Amino acid sequence: MNRRHFITTVSAAALLTIVAGCKTEPDGEKFLGYWKSDSKYDPDAIHITRNGDSFLFTLVTKDPFGGGYQTHKLPGKLDDSDNILAVGDKRVAYDESADLIVSGQMKAHRTTEADYQAIAKQASTKP
Repeated sequence: MNRRHFITTVSAAALLTIVAGCKTEPDGEKFLGYWKSDSKYDPDAIHITRNGDSFLFTLVTKDPFGGGYQTHKLPGKLDDSDNILAVGDKRVAYDESADLIVSGQMKAHRTTEADYQAIAKQASTKP
């Protein structure tokens, strides 16, 4: 009887360890990184980083009045879902199957730091 109890306990502990280890990333980890909008002309560049328990959403976007690119830094936090990031009054959703973020009409794919910096550089050199 003691042997069965021991085997059951060890098996249960091993199963719990495996199940607990299945989640390999903290909540919201999929949002982190560099993103570039799909716009052929004047694409937006986005950099999402951790800011304690929340996120910092840095958006480099073309000024609609023709003044070059502007940089906006906004706080973000996970909404009710692990795939929704609340940024200001907007919601940014993560599409796992396509590895892209979507908000309203904007779609952005993951990109490199170099692509992000190329757009961000235009914001820092505006007249």
